Amino acid sequence: MLMRKPILGVLLASMLLAACSGSSSKKENIEPPTELMEFTPVVTVDKLWSSSVGDGAGFTGAGLVPAIAGGRAFFASVDGDIVALDAASGKRLWGNSLESFGGGPGASESMVVAGTLNGAVIAFDAQTGAELWRAKVSSEVISAPVISGDSVIVIANDGRTHALKASDGSQIWAVDRGVPMLSLRGNAAPIVSGNVVIVASANGSVSAFNLADGRPLWEQRVGVGEGRTDLERMIDVDGRMALLNGDLFVAGYESGAQALTLDGGRTLWSREMSSVAGLAAGTEAVFVAATDGSVWALDRRSGGALWKSEILLHRMLSNPVLMGDFVVVGDLEGQLHWLKRGDGEIAARSKLGGAGFGEGLVIVDDVLYVQNQDGSVGAFRLRQ
Repeated sequence: MLMRKPILGVLLASMLLAACSGSSSKKENIEPPTELMEFTPVVTVDKLWSSSVGDGAGFTGAGLVPAIAGGRAFFASVDGDIVALDAASGKRLWGNSLESFGGGPGASESMVVAGTLNGAVIAFDAQTGAELWRAKVSSEVISAPVISGDSVIVIANDGRTHALKASDGSQIWAVDRGVPMLSLRGNAAPIVSGNVVIVASANGSVSAFNLADGRPLWEQRVGVGEGRTDLERMIDVDGRMALLNGDLFVAGYESGAQALTLDGGRTLWSREMSSVAGLAAGTEAVFVAATDGSVWALDRRSGGALWKSEILLHRMLSNPVLMGDFVVVGDLEGQLHWLKRGDGEIAARSKLGGAGFGEGLVIVDDVLYVQNQDGSVGAFRLRQ
């Protein structure tokens, strides 16, 4: 059973990537991408720099995302490259070529950690790129590890969550949540808040564990699969989660969007929809990139729809991020779109490379850092 998720995941990921972004109606996944509309930009986006890191993730299902810490931008690729660039200029600071990276990197000011498709977790000195340690986990790693104090939290693709010592990579604890017979290929990166680790599962649930010892705190189902076949009943939570002011926001494939309390996992609201890439949370609204390419703004407190944009239907959208007064998503052709947070109208567009972004969008200090699936990386800022 533990071997089936990677194999079936490749097939299902291929279905979604070829079709992508479908909604709850799976037949909608075969629709061609909506043509981009002409518009007059209302804000100027400056590309600060661009570069490339290996061959990117391609269609491997690897969860490769930018990590920004200590003035450095870290990137990895499936062909074994891991690099540090100056976050302001894009200048290459160091690089290593090792083995196929599948998840990450995650970074602090002193250390960078990435997982491989062979089930290794490797830590590097953030300043020099020197290898600090490597550890073996139970399966391949295809989401970014998270560094929290003296712990590194790693999600393996067989359903196990590992906590490793940041000092030497030795295991502190491991929890096995298992995997269903069918699931999408991918894992949501964990969230660590204080002494709580939040982990999403391929069975459509979200769980909380104690950071120190892995003790389970609570578990909440985000959705329940419906249908006559395993494929029809398949649900999964692989996309970006968000935590804001003690509330956790989650959206999954065929499992809906939901707001939970960090303390106890109590459901605040839920809404039917489907998302592979996940969501971003702001003070007033939660923004979801739906599987069919629509972008939703939901009231943060009630889950009610504030607006829905359909100008990017079937364009295999990335995770959304918030940048000033805009929500930003990338698409399958390397296009980045800035939508107004107030009404979803298109405000600006820019391009990097020619492939999709997966969950490769990150905002740090009002700068958008991106990595797409052909290895293109870059940084963007709104002109003041």
